[in-house]
Amino acid sequence: MRPRPPAAPTSPDADLRDTLDLLSQVVAILSDRLDRQTATLDWLAKGQLQAHAATSPDHVAAATAQAVTDALGPRLTEIVDAMEELNGTKAVLRERWRIVDREEARLGRWRVQPWAVVAGIPLALVIFLAFTVPRAVAQTSFTCRATGGTWWEATERYPAICLFATHGQNEANAS
Repeated sequence: MRPRPPAAPTSPDADLRDTLDLLSQVVAILSDRLDRQTATLDWLAKGQLQAHAATSPDHVAAATAQAVTDALGPRLTEIVDAMEELNGTKAVLRERWRIVDREEARLGRWRVQPWAVVAGIPLALVIFLAFTVPRAVAQTSFTCRATGGTWWEATERYPAICLFATHGQNEANAS
């Protein structure tokens, strides 16, 4: 409400009554404003408490643990049940493998064959060298030229390379 403009002077009692009326209106307006400010401050304090509770490490940890439990709990139970079922199966399989091993040992199939060792070690060595020697040779210009390759120096666009070609094509390409 807006305060009324002062009226024409009348008796002192009327002036006092008008002044008290105006003061009561001002007090009512101030009271309404203070009530609104108090409500706003209460709302802000409540929001601050909620925000603080939501960001506290304990609250975040509890919410995360609950979410993980809700998401993974049923699957974890299924996995535990399957593992318990497999434990019995594992013992049965272990016993069957023992039987197979005993039978294989009885038949002599686990013996080392000398021809496999004689052929296997050189074959493994040749395969190993086939993969490692060319890479080692191509590392420097000296080893490249010593093995019959042509060494190409590095440029701005290309790295240094070692080129091997047949029938003297290295010399033709190099010029």
